[in-house]
Amino acid sequence: MADARVDALAVAVGSVHAMTTRTATLDHGLLRRLRDSVEVPLVLHGSSGLPDDELRAAVAGGITKVNIGTALNQAMTGAIRDHLAAHPDAVDVRSYLAAGREAMAYTVERISSRLSPA
Repeated sequence: MADARVDALAVAVGSVHAMTTRTATLDHGLLRRLRDSVEVPLVLHGSSGLPDDELRAAVAGGITKVNIGTALNQAMTGAIRDHLAAHPDAVDVRSYLAAGREAMAYTVERISSRLSPA
């Protein structure tokens, strides 16, 4: 890895990009073998698709960075839709983008809190 100048390694152990349901099951044995084989931080794409116990187990098993882009996209899009439905005459982008940003921040806090041991 050092020769390749890899700073982190995104691994495929059971989750995939753009999961809109939290149903992924990880291969924890493979994750352990990867963690023991490389000296760089491990990244997990598709973390939005993990149930709480899988997410905690992934972090405990060596994942140091989780990617939750789909969960953030869902939060922002949903908040904007809700805002525009409640304010159909809204034309000021700042109002509905603020709602979207707040929803994203809440999502980050919620998912971060789920990483703590139960």
